[in-house]
Amino acid sequence: MNKIRYVLLDPTGNLTCLVTDPVPPDVRSAVTDILMDRCEQVGYLTLSGEVPRLEMMGGEFCGNAAMACAAYLAEKAGAAGDTAVRLSVSGAEGAVECSVRPLSPGLWEGRVAMPPVRGYRHVDLGGRTAALVSMEGIAHLIMEGPPLEKAEAETLLLKTAPALPEEAVGLLQWDGDFMRPLVLVKKSGTLVWENGCGSGSTALCAHLALSRGVKRIAVRQPGGTILAEAETCPDGNVRVSITGSIRFRGEGNIPLP
Repeated sequence: MNKIRYVLLDPTGNLTCLVTDPVPPDVRSAVTDILMDRCEQVGYLTLSGEVPRLEMMGGEFCGNAAMACAAYLAEKAGAAGDTAVRLSVSGAEGAVECSVRPLSPGLWEGRVAMPPVRGYRHVDLGGRTAALVSMEGIAHLIMEGPPLEKAEAETLLLKTAPALPEEAVGLLQWDGDFMRPLVLVKKSGTLVWENGCGSGSTALCAHLALSRGVKRIAVRQPGGTILAEAETCPDGNVRVSITGSIRFRGEGNIPLP
């Protein structure tokens, strides 16, 4: 194999390169470095198991990428209506259930049941209180109020993330109407201001459900809006599903590094 094929998918602005050829683990870092010039994140699709496997670039979990992968598989199979897609996704212990449906050529709507919230508490971040929402594979710090300057936010996340065990950590700045997501993936060392963040939308919905009883919110962010809906689990915590759009932006290939 001299070329590695990928498809460029756009789930609510969170541009994702989905690599559709098998890539040995020892060259994935080099492939990721090349593709990150074209997107916000990279995922690797494997079809050899019982269910399709999506492995994100840093072993993290991503709801947007899961929805995008489900839409890709449904379109590849020629699905013409509502389609359920079951995936194995990095950062999630059990199977991830997605549902997708075509809206127009190259445009799909997707819904995914996100991994359950594992922890919720408040922490101090440089004199401001933040909510910390922990899930499988990723944790998010939610700061309400006026946003920080870009460099200050990046410094704060880089300083705080190493103390948290999750593969990826986000800083979500929310002013009550608009969310600005910044995500650090530790393994790949990428720090990205995301246009759309599915796990961030999940964390914000969980925070509002647990602190204020708000269980449904349309989360506005730079790339568009993700609908997040929470339900209470038997243990008193919450589980969130998100709904968003997926656009097919093209496909391409790169030389094998």
